Amino acid sequence: MARRAGNRRRLWLRLGLLVVTAIALLTLDARGSGGVLDTARGAVLDILGPVRSFGDWVTGPIRDAWRGVVSYDDLEAENAELRGELAEAEASILRVGELERDRQELLALLGARDTVQAIPRVTARVIDAPISNFERTIELAKGHRDGIRIGMPVESGHGLVGQVVQVSPNWSRVELLTDPNFDAGVRIVRSGDDGLVSGRGPDRDLEVSYIELETVVIPGETVVTSGFAGSTFPSGLLVGTVTDVVPDAVRGAQRVTVHPAADLTRLRWVQVLLYEPDVPEPVIVDREPEPEPEPEPAPEPAPEGGAS
Repeated sequence: MARRAGNRRRLWLRLGLLVVTAIALLTLDARGSGGVLDTARGAVLDILGPVRSFGDWVTGPIRDAWRGVVSYDDLEAENAELRGELAEAEASILRVGELERDRQELLALLGARDTVQAIPRVTARVIDAPISNFERTIELAKGHRDGIRIGMPVESGHGLVGQVVQVSPNWSRVELLTDPNFDAGVRIVRSGDDGLVSGRGPDRDLEVSYIELETVVIPGETVVTSGFAGSTFPSGLLVGTVTDVVPDAVRGAQRVTVHPAADLTRLRWVQVLLYEPDVPEPVIVDREPEPEPEPEPAPEPAPEGGAS
């Protein structure tokens, strides 16, 4: 036991001497020594290498933890700055997305000009869209000063939206074609048969009436406005696509269900067609007054007395 303690003391003594020697050699190196001293210093550093590695292994985690505590505020500030930059980038992406959607809708509106006859149009932004299933109108940021009148048709770049029902100088209200009060003359494109399309309420497809039982109507067919005389809608406006056909023997006609072509829940831009139907005015014929009949002459009075 005493022998083992003596060996331990000699080990620590040798280690102490090596450390003192290393310090002395490093001091001499700072003063510009070389030659033999460089060789001795290298040998000492090789011997102390395992000791230095063990020291780094023990003190490394403590040193790293201390650095983490000291630099926590800096890291938090940097993270906050990065979060701000990320939020700004996300907002920029959203703005670009909004602009792209506007561009696509406006391009679609330009394409809609070629689908019907040349009719003057006013492009208007939707400023108030339906916020519930009970609202069936939208409001536009254009009005009477822009030439908009009650009854004028409104369409998006994808199809018919409705018609103007109220106008002020700077805004107008549009009744959507899904409103139960809405109806318009339409035509089944393939067969050429005319009917009347009516709204059935929000989130419901349209219904076309007065299509004869003999007419073959296939789901997927296109339905457009017919533009018959006196109609408030010109011919050729896209209304939607047939989704279902049910014969009604009682009425002697078919009930045709049509899905609107325009997405009424995502309207941002629309066009008001400055269209007024050509309604023939009543013809008034001026007539000359008939002459009043002349009064018949009064009969001559009979002579008094008898004959002589």
